[in-house]
Amino acid sequence: MKKLLILVIVLLAGAVGQRAQAQVSTDYDKSVNFSQYKTYAWCTPDIEVGRNPVYNSPLITSNIEATLSTELQKRGLTMNPEQPDLLVGFHTYTEKRTQTVVNPPAPLYYPFGFRAGWRYFPYGYGNWPYQWNTGFQQRQYTEGTLVVDFVDAKSKQLVWRGLIEGAIDNPTRIEREITRGVQKIMKEYPIKAI
Repeated sequence: MKKLLILVIVLLAGAVGQRAQAQVSTDYDKSVNFSQYKTYAWCTPDIEVGRNPVYNSPLITSNIEATLSTELQKRGLTMNPEQPDLLVGFHTYTEKRTQTVVNPPAPLYYPFGFRAGWRYFPYGYGNWPYQWNTGFQQRQYTEGTLVVDFVDAKSKQLVWRGLIEGAIDNPTRIEREITRGVQKIMKEYPIKAI
């Protein structure tokens, strides 16, 4: 019974302490034949990331466009601003979020991470480790959202949307996270990469 309780608490602590992985979701018009689209042009991006220069950077915008261009080329689309079949736009958004995390464990007195306390011994009462060191704290982090929209250039109707949300706290990894995020979104596009 003790081992089961220990396992449940350890799993719960791990689940609460871990930040969720980036989540991708897509939606599209099921009546559209996506193989008809051969060319695209850019719409003006919508960037809402506040004044923080870490996130409000033209380099991030150009990185998103470059990665999207590569992914579109893999699917047989070429850029043609004069006669596009698709209008491609994207939106970025950041906001501060709060996460509950498990406090680091106290020094281990015994293999199970107990703290000292009073408990009955076979030979009387005494100091014996038995109380769990469970504590939680709030942590602030920045969550970023990238939304990619494909609009039919003739009808002006949205035909496909992909989005990814995730934590973007480490400025040194933003470029890599954006590239991976765009690639994850485009994996869900109805036409697969060639």
